[in-house]
Amino acid sequence: MINEISKIKERLDKLESVVFSKKENSLHSFSQSTNIDFSLNERAFIKRYSSNLGNGQEFTTLIVAYLSEGKEATQISSQEIKKVWERCSGLIGIPFQSIFTTRAKGNGWINPLEKRGFYELGNSWLQILDSNE
Repeated sequence: MINEISKIKERLDKLESVVFSKKENSLHSFSQSTNIDFSLNERAFIKRYSSNLGNGQEFTTLIVAYLSEGKEATQISSQEIKKVWERCSGLIGIPFQSIFTTRAKGNGWINPLEKRGFYELGNSWLQILDSNE
């Protein structure tokens, strides 16, 4: 009985280590496997990573990722998003609409901050690149 309890405790410890460190490890490994290059200029970044993006919320998320260099805790204003969008409008192909930020929030790709009109990357933003491989 004591042996079984110690085995269960070991398994629980392993499980906890996987669960509580999963976010950091999965994002880190994904970034390494895709080699996201945040040193590119904005047009080159959008061109490289948007080939399979199909809607405005995905482009919005990609722009937030570019502006924050992939860091989740960086504040990005809607004005900054719009400026990059307008400079890259030829690549994006559709005009900016504020509904795109709402839809990106709904997918968990960006998070609203307390200050109105400011966003940060959500922890699932890399989903937009899944089909981009």
